[in-house]
Amino acid sequence: MSMNNANEHVVLTKIKQVKLTLLLLCTAFIVSACATRAINIHRVMLGDNIDYVLQPIPDNLINTGIQALFTVKEIKVKQQGEEKQFLMQVEMTESHLLVSGMTVEGLSLFTLDWHTKLGTLSYDNKIAIEPLRILAELQLVLWPLADISQGLEQSKMTIKTQGHREIISGNEVIYQIKQQENISHLLNLKQHYSIVIEELERWQLSAEHDSYKELEQRIEQ
Repeated sequence: MSMNNANEHVVLTKIKQVKLTLLLLCTAFIVSACATRAINIHRVMLGDNIDYVLQPIPDNLINTGIQALFTVKEIKVKQQGEEKQFLMQVEMTESHLLVSGMTVEGLSLFTLDWHTKLGTLSYDNKIAIEPLRILAELQLVLWPLADISQGLEQSKMTIKTQGHREIISGNEVIYQIKQQENISHLLNLKQHYSIVIEELERWQLSAEHDSYKELEQRIEQ
C-alpha cells in the first residue's frame, strides 16, 4: 500500500511539472506574440498630443509604384514663406514599402524601408527631414479614408465635400486636405505650413524581388 502511494505521488508530481511547463510555454508564446505586434505600431506625432499610426498598405496600392513632387511652403504673416521642393518615389508590395526622397536634380535626401509583415522599419535621412512624417502625410492623401481614420489618435476626420476633408482635434482644425485629380493640397493650420503633392507617375510592379532590387540599385547610385 505504501508503495502504491509513493508511485501515485511520483505520478502527481510529474503531472504538475508538465502542467507548469505547458503554462510557461503558453505564457512565453503570448508575450512573444504581443511583442511582435507592438513592433509593427509606428506612431508619428502630427501636433501637440496628436498622433497618427502608420497604416498597412491598402489592397488598391499593392504592387504599385508612385512618383510625386512635394512642394512644402511655410506660411508667414505679411512675408513670403520659404519654399522647398523634392521628389519622392514609393514602391509598395504586399510585404514591403520602400520610399526614396531626392532633390529635383536627383540627389538622394532620405530612404525608408518598412517590412510590413515583420514590422521592421528603418530609414536614413541625410538632411533635417522627417521621413516618417512625410510618409504619414502621404498616407493622409493617398490611403483610403477608412484606413486614415483608423490611424488617427486624439483627432478625427470630417468630410466637407468629395474633394475636401479636415482633420480635427477638439474644436480645432489641424489639417485641411483638398484633392483635385492628381494634385493634393494639405494645409497644416497649427504648424503653419502647406504641402502640395503632385502625382507625376504611377505604375504596376511586375515582380516584388526584382523591383526592390532595381530600386535599391538606383538609390545606391
